[in-house]
Amino acid sequence: MNIEFRTIITDFQKKVKEENELLKKSLDIDDPHNWGPPIEQVGLLDGKHKYFFHGAGCKVHLSKKDIIDFDYGANGRIDGFDEWRLCEFVSTRNTKYPHINQNDIKFWFQEAIEANEIQKSNSREYGNLYYLIENT
Repeated sequence: MNIEFRTIITDFQKKVKEENELLKKSLDIDDPHNWGPPIEQVGLLDGKHKYFFHGAGCKVHLSKKDIIDFDYGANGRIDGFDEWRLCEFVSTRNTKYPHINQNDIKFWFQEAIEANEIQKSNSREYGNLYYLIENT
């Protein structure tokens, strides 16, 4: 797998884990993927970071330029990703990934699928998510 692509996936997964922990702590819940009343769909974490639960996921704004949007997988799994989310992740982190663009991500994503390095979820409900083969 392309080393830059692997780094992006790993960074994305790490950030998702951090934000999921922030959701747990700030909202005082064990399983953010099962959110619902009394948890609001939209709100603030620690009184300053906006969050928005949507469909099977959540979008967290730590700042105007530090945004993470992710979907939960089966049983609240948080290590899934897709091409669009990785492109968005990189686009909000220009200083960390100054030479990487959406075309790079799309190429590497396709390359990783063809090399059986990432695999699409078998789940109907979470079928848009991909996982590193070593984590399936």
